[in-house]
Amino acid sequence: MISIPFTILPPPLVMRLAKRMKGIGNFISALFPSLKTELLQIDVEVPAREYASAAAVVGTTNFIAMSLIMYLIGLATATDLTFLSIASGLVVGVSSFITVLTYPKILSIRRTRALEDQLIPALRQLLIELRSGVPLFQAMSSVGDGYGEVSVEFRRMVREMNGGVSQNDALADAARRISSFRFRRVLWQVNNALKVGSDLGNALDSMLNELTQERIDDIRRYGQELNPWVMLYMIAAVVIPSLGITMLIIILSFLNIPIPKIVFPAILIVLLMFQVFFMSFVKSRRPAVEE
Repeated sequence: MISIPFTILPPPLVMRLAKRMKGIGNFISALFPSLKTELLQIDVEVPAREYASAAAVVGTTNFIAMSLIMYLIGLATATDLTFLSIASGLVVGVSSFITVLTYPKILSIRRTRALEDQLIPALRQLLIELRSGVPLFQAMSSVGDGYGEVSVEFRRMVREMNGGVSQNDALADAARRISSFRFRRVLWQVNNALKVGSDLGNALDSMLNELTQERIDDIRRYGQELNPWVMLYMIAAVVIPSLGITMLIIILSFLNIPIPKIVFPAILIVLLMFQVFFMSFVKSRRPAVEE
């Protein structure tokens, strides 16, 4: 069961309510056709219409809760906050609804990065095992430990094969559910090699060369992207604050207006928030180099 973000109700209760709103779920899931694939890629066995209904339940309950809180605050302070209650409830409700709907995509992207971080070293060990004369099943079993999410997928494929599923069917099923396109390409290549009876070692060696070259290209693109981002950082975090504060002091001194005490702490807080956001953004763009 996937965790549901920003819900004030227990997730099991949310899903029970969602099952009673399948009509709304069908309509919402039709507007987001990729939701079914994203749920499959993060290994969540929940129909897309039920998850879409859960998003509607979370958005509705958060809207009611936020509106009620603001209304009670208005009653306590003898202030008419009717419009503010509805507006804040709408903002919170719509934001919660969109967040829940996009949550599987966020998890899918995270899992894709986790898969691709360890894909090359895992395939390299698989190639060594095959070149040493080890059968594919045993080679896949040996890669089922030590490579994070890649090992999780190989263990699942090995478990399916132990349960009587053929190698081709297990590889095809994994290719349908795995979020990483690069991993899917490898599985497709291995599956095709098994079907036509060609050498698996050569197929894997070719894919390893392609993946390594793509990793090098990713690192090169990251280095090229970093230059404008560094320039933006220098402007936003160094030039604008220093010149802006200087101009603010000069202008207010000419106008004989005292600078409010809250200005400088506010500027410091904004700069700290910007730096944290910028560092997180740059880190999220950085390609993996562990091999």
